Amino acid sequence: MLKNPQTSSTHRHSFLRFILIFATLIIAFYATTFTPTFNNRFFPAYLKFQANISSSTLNMLGENTHVTGTSISSAKFAVNIVWGCDALEPSALFIAAVLAFPAPVLLKIAGILIGTFCLLFLNLVRIVSLFLIGVYYPDVFDVLHLDIWQILFILLTLVFFLIWLQWITPRRTLEVKNVSP
Repeated sequence: MLKNPQTSSTHRHSFLRFILIFATLIIAFYATTFTPTFNNRFFPAYLKFQANISSSTLNMLGENTHVTGTSISSAKFAVNIVWGCDALEPSALFIAAVLAFPAPVLLKIAGILIGTFCLLFLNLVRIVSLFLIGVYYPDVFDVLHLDIWQILFILLTLVFFLIWLQWITPRRTLEVKNVSP
């Protein structure tokens, strides 16, 4: 089968455009995270919000927890939510990938809203589950915290992007043509 050089060039151009936009957005994300406004106002408030929601969930599950700043503690265990435990980086990667991909704006907005919400929700599940693991199975806490959940979050970010791609890609039906000799 002969390759069409124009199609190959178009695909290469599209891929390079995606990578350039994606990289620019990720650089912008990290540049923003180093600003005083982000570090002194937004980020601490965001971490406290996560701690409060996680603590409320744990209390509904029968754990007697309280929040001090970004720490959730009980008589049995304590966790502190810090950079990297917040789902901002996976969310930024997901958002950058969606924005960099050539698709209609409304599909991008829907994907960003749904995918980011799912990642942030799963991070709350992560925090609550890690707290419970720390209380009931402290021997496996570090492995689940540092190895399993981190890898899982990276994979989930990729899976959510692939699901979004599947959702926005038009379904192509196989067209059968009757060809007579």
